[in-house]
Amino acid sequence: MKIAMIGWEYPPFKAGGLATHCYGLTRSLADKNEKVYFFMPKTKHKTTSDKSNLEIVEVGETEVFPYDRPEDKELAGKFFDAVYYYNDLVVDRVKKTAKKVGGFDIIHAHDWLTMKAAVRVKEETGTPLVLSIHSTEYDRSGWVYPNQWFIDIEREGMQKADLIIAVSNFTKNVIVEKYGINSDKISVVHNAVHPIPEGQKQEIVLFLGRLTIQKGAEFFLKAARKVLDYEPDTRFVVAGSGDMLPKLIHQSVDMDMADRMIFTGRLSDEEVKHIYGISSVYVMPSVSEPFGITALEAISAGTPTIASKTAGFSEAFKNCLRVDFWDTDEMANKIISLLRYDPLHRVMSYEGKKEIDLFTWDRVADKTVEVYDMVC
Repeated sequence: MKIAMIGWEYPPFKAGGLATHCYGLTRSLADKNEKVYFFMPKTKHKTTSDKSNLEIVEVGETEVFPYDRPEDKELAGKFFDAVYYYNDLVVDRVKKTAKKVGGFDIIHAHDWLTMKAAVRVKEETGTPLVLSIHSTEYDRSGWVYPNQWFIDIEREGMQKADLIIAVSNFTKNVIVEKYGINSDKISVVHNAVHPIPEGQKQEIVLFLGRLTIQKGAEFFLKAARKVLDYEPDTRFVVAGSGDMLPKLIHQSVDMDMADRMIFTGRLSDEEVKHIYGISSVYVMPSVSEPFGITALEAISAGTPTIASKTAGFSEAFKNCLRVDFWDTDEMANKIISLLRYDPLHRVMSYEGKKEIDLFTWDRVADKTVEVYDMVC
């Protein structure tokens, strides 16, 4: 099978879980003798593949970044223009590549940024379209004033796709209820993880993610303040960047805990692995999280995890602690329990690492091929 996979991120160009997903999926598909052509923007760091069945096709430079929500003044001009321009480039490159390789069996696109290109290629070539939804505009906005422009693009893509892959039942329900898509058209395929080595644990409680309203870092800080009243030697690390970083730094000062909070900014892949490995607790307090690969990464490194109930990860994984993102009292209680009670920490770590073995990219590739087979 020849697959034209249209994406946006791919290591080393990585802003979040979308890059991790595309990397794991394409390589596992290639290992199963599926021929994958992955179309992505040209970046400063050339992306290459060491798999004979995986070809990275760089399309052209663009200034649009996938997860930084633009200010209102930018929405009507440069931002929209760049999205449309990139999609035009993608259509042209996919069609030229199709002629070169004798056509594609399937088009597979990820999230809103490449939906327009995928729909046009489908309509102009008659190739079946599968669309993966990793996050919707409702998720990215934290359900606060979602932008109709993004919603309209997402709805059109979902309506015109032959089949949709959602990363969780949580996301499937959003697609059905908010976009009016027939549930029979949607398959759920949970994410996977490349395990991370465990390090020497320290009394560190970790938040790692984009610092946007979606990810709930402000609730992490509120819980941290309560933990420090009982465990004053605990250090809290907020790893990542985003538009809320200045506000969060000021918040930590106002709450008199600046000396216990470390704001790292964006970390390299090696730094991410290191901080996962040495942390004692990982907290994912997302307001709306379609899945949450970071939770799998933390658990693979032996770090017990507390996850928001509004995360797709929570429906798929048993050996974690769950909490309402707004309930910072309960979040603090769970953090304190994991720091204080070694038997609880050991059991959560041990059982979590055992369960992680079920979340492989090989399984994701198998389930994705099953979806392809429904339309090919």
